Amino acid sequence: MASTQTDESGDRAVRKTRFVATSSSSSLPECADAPEQTELTDGLRTPTLVAGVSMGVAALLCFVLSAGFSGGQTTVSDEAAQEVSSLQEQIRTVEAKTVALPKADDTERGLTGALTSAGQVAKLQNDYRYLTPGVAASGGKLDAAASQSTLRNLIPYFAPSVHQSDLGPWYLLASDKDVAAGVGIPMSFDSGFEWVAQVPYLVNNDSTITVTWLAMETRTGKGEKPAVLAWARADYGLVRKAFSNVQTGTTATGEALRQEVTAP
Repeated sequence: MASTQTDESGDRAVRKTRFVATSSSSSLPECADAPEQTELTDGLRTPTLVAGVSMGVAALLCFVLSAGFSGGQTTVSDEAAQEVSSLQEQIRTVEAKTVALPKADDTERGLTGALTSAGQVAKLQNDYRYLTPGVAASGGKLDAAASQSTLRNLIPYFAPSVHQSDLGPWYLLASDKDVAAGVGIPMSFDSGFEWVAQVPYLVNNDSTITVTWLAMETRTGKGEKPAVLAWARADYGLVRKAFSNVQTGTTATGEALRQEVTAP
């Protein structure tokens, strides 16, 4: 049976969640089942949908009006008049939302900026993997001095509301403890997993872009599909150009292979 662990702080704006899924598909974001990155072609989905809804409502309004005047009638029934009023209000609401949405160019730039920042965050999280032997040797305790450089480089990508504890290693693989510690770790070190930023495709109504990272297995047998060991999610703000609302979690497979890490 899956177990769930939640750590929430009422006086912090950031929420960090860790839980274990019974299967990869039960808790992962939708993109977990298709870790291959997709092309950045759906960036204008939100404004397109809003415009489509507006056109649909307008067409329905015309239909109601034409129906009200069918048969040579010169007045609209009370029922039709109420329907017309409701549809007109829907049109005004949709138009207001359309005005508030980012312009096409801004949307494309925002999606590109979110992906670029997400890629840098993934690279920095991957740097933490080199600390695994030291963490294992100290009983799971993270050496603050050893992780300070990576943490310092991560901070600029996140809003001030994000606590530094949420920027520590999102996932470490227990088997990496067997690698020689210190200078013995080669630059070509294959950790057995790698963080990969998924391509965002949608701008939310609050001008944020939800970005997901997946910790993908790198050591697989012939013909085997890489397993998802862990995931992380955050919202990229188009105004501040920083991530907030960090959430992390592991799959059942990932939890069984995870290296426990405690705060410095």
